Amino acid sequence: MLKYLRMKTGLALAVSCFTFAPVVASAMPISKTVNVSVYQLCNSLNECASMGPAGDVYYAASTNKIWAQAGISVTFSFISQIASDAFYDISDTVGDTFDDLYNSVFPGLAGLNHSTVDMFLVNSYDGAYGVGYSGAGGLIMSMADILGFDCGGAPGCTGRIDTLAHELGHNFGLVPEDFVDYAGASDPGHSLDPNNLMASGAIRNVPTTPDDVNPDGLGLDRLPQTHIDFARMSSLLRDVNTVPEPGSLELLGLTLVGVAAVRRRRTR
Repeated sequence: MLKYLRMKTGLALAVSCFTFAPVVASAMPISKTVNVSVYQLCNSLNECASMGPAGDVYYAASTNKIWAQAGISVTFSFISQIASDAFYDISDTVGDTFDDLYNSVFPGLAGLNHSTVDMFLVNSYDGAYGVGYSGAGGLIMSMADILGFDCGGAPGCTGRIDTLAHELGHNFGLVPEDFVDYAGASDPGHSLDPNNLMASGAIRNVPTTPDDVNPDGLGLDRLPQTHIDFARMSSLLRDVNTVPEPGSLELLGLTLVGVAAVRRRRTR
């Protein structure tokens, strides 16, 4: 049986007592890309989870600016709506879980997909902004919570704009305990640096707009070189010169290959 480690992060921001020397990474030439297959949950009242703010569906702008630090672009293919009262609002402690949702679409493959990324937009998920499998291509976006984040009242806020980029980091495998800025046994899946993309949701400083993302503005959601080098080895990425034609992207999003029995860990 494959096992995973759950790590919770709350909805509130906290002030970190740790300080780190600035690690500024500018954008690299885009040489890698990942396509995200999108599934939108709806209930029996024909209410559907949000797809993001107007003009920035899926928070694509901030996601791409953050991952440009690693020379990675992110594209999206909308696959389908899923009508389900059980999964519209879900929890990992009561009733149906993320594994149940994923297995309802891809039976028996939750946390094992190493070739494509599947994103499920739900209305609300168990008090968390998002969750992603470690080293495998599956994540949830809790859209009501993400959009409800008000950036402390800062003007221009459209929600918690870096959640998707953070969960993609987990999908790319960014949880190893041996990174020098990681928390170790206390929280092995997250950085202790609040300005690092892979800090937990409880301490991460969230950009109000993409202008705050490193290397500009406040320099938030930084990716140090160690994280960049590790993420770029992910099997979920493709070289830009081997990207399928646009007409085949949806097929790519539904293709599950390279499934292997490896350790599964899910992080929030």
